[in-house]
Amino acid sequence: MGIFDRMKGVFGRKKKEAIPAEPSPDLEPIPLTRPAGTLTPEREPSLPREPLPPREPLPLEPTYRPEERAEITNVRAKLDLLLTEIDSIKTQNQMINERLKAIEKALGEIRGIRYY
Repeated sequence: MGIFDRMKGVFGRKKKEAIPAEPSPDLEPIPLTRPAGTLTPEREPSLPREPLPPREPLPLEPTYRPEERAEITNVRAKLDLLLTEIDSIKTQNQMINERLKAIEKALGEIRGIRYY
């Protein structure tokens, strides 16, 4: 006896008798002929169209002027310089931390020595 035994009615399949075999007489049959009336643009039959005349491509303007390129390379050089400075500061910080640990260790050893 499991959890799903009680829910059998909820998850079970419907009986075949509950599904009608024939359509109800209230529904109208769907006509298989072409609908009558005026054709809307969505329902117009497609006709062969004339090809469009060839167009000339738009002239491409240069995206960067020489001054802008010089500015971009200048900014890149400055960024590279800043990144190298940050890296050198990181290595200096690591060296200072190592020295500080060595000093703290030496102080701990000195405090451990007692003079009577």
